[in-house]
Amino acid sequence: MEADLLVVGAGIFGLATAYHYLRENPGKSVLIVDRMGDVGQGATAKSAAAFRANLFTSQTNRLLAGSSVDFFLHVQEKEGHDLGIMKVGYLVLRSREQFERVSEVAKMLEKMGAVRIYRREELMEKLKMNYDFSGDEEAELLNIMNVDYGIFGFKCGYMDADKLAYYYRDRIREMGGDFQFNTKVERVIVEPEVKLGIPREPRAWQKVKFSGIETNKGILKAKNLVLAAGGWSHLLLDPLGIDCISKPKKRQIFTVRPRTEEQRALLYNPNFNEEGVLPFTILPTEHYIRADKRDGTLWFALSDEMRPYSTDDEPEESFYYDNIYPIVVKYFPQLEGARVDNMWAGLYMINSVDHNPVVFRRANMVVATGDSGSGIMKGDAIGRISAALVQGKKEAELFGGEKIPTDRLEVVGRSLEPENFVF
Repeated sequence: MEADLLVVGAGIFGLATAYHYLRENPGKSVLIVDRMGDVGQGATAKSAAAFRANLFTSQTNRLLAGSSVDFFLHVQEKEGHDLGIMKVGYLVLRSREQFERVSEVAKMLEKMGAVRIYRREELMEKLKMNYDFSGDEEAELLNIMNVDYGIFGFKCGYMDADKLAYYYRDRIREMGGDFQFNTKVERVIVEPEVKLGIPREPRAWQKVKFSGIETNKGILKAKNLVLAAGGWSHLLLDPLGIDCISKPKKRQIFTVRPRTEEQRALLYNPNFNEEGVLPFTILPTEHYIRADKRDGTLWFALSDEMRPYSTDDEPEESFYYDNIYPIVVKYFPQLEGARVDNMWAGLYMINSVDHNPVVFRRANMVVATGDSGSGIMKGDAIGRISAALVQGKKEAELFGGEKIPTDRLEVVGRSLEPENFVF
């Protein structure tokens, strides 16, 4: 049977697209296909599930994330569906030179009430850490920078990625949508819009459509196709000659269980939020620390720019000891001896052009990708834009009522301000 909409990928982008398409088109047939055994088990489940509503230098990213986070808060606070949201805040620590590069945006956000800018003296009252590495030869060798400023984002924190994915899944099923799991997509099927029955169709002069997908379980057909396959999107698009200006890199997360009173005091820092934990903290070296109150652990990660583009998602314990531990222990000496308890890896689909998401339509296929590691926090807005593109609309209405042109994230003629806060 031919579905009205076939979605490849049951991550947040694919789920949000299917949800909003069905919400606007009740009774239509929608099928979501994924290689895993349930929704959100790829990059969604392996992410830090963090969100920052306004803490972006790109106005487009602020709009996408802000409306998405507002929707998630609405779901939890108004609809009563627990998404595990914890508003612990983001604390972006910067050296003087780093801060100067983003000071204009930071001060604008502070005037809006979205962030608070801390000076070093204020941070010293709230954090037990090293701020000044003048004369430290080891720090110089490790390219460690001083901490002079902190940008604290208020409507920021983390959520439970599984709960968010299950929310969309259950709403989709309630509206009649269906899922097919454990299904690997081998290729996208291209056919002429009008079949002439001649050899080697489609020919270059024929208009084409993407009529379905070939999988390990057979062929699935659809009137419209959405490709939201995360780090595997380019593998399906390259054979079609379609450029999504995005490629995948491995990103790893390592968790540490505090074993000393000093390490526990770092995790349970009462000076920034009502949850009484360290905010989601980004060091000047771009290492980040997430204090997970639910299981009492500290999470550590680093975006490794020297990492090759690939779909490898196997964690490497050596990466923590080689690249993360030597740095974070300089800033926080109380982490001395902190060893890995758990680790996992996923894929960032990185748009290195401007680090804004990539969403566009070709014939009857919509592509949603290029989130550069911030897909969950923008996921609902991306779903609304993708669903609008499927329907041929020129604008998409985001949560809260603001409208955005559906070609804003298009590849061709793209002209978006670059995002500088990429962690």
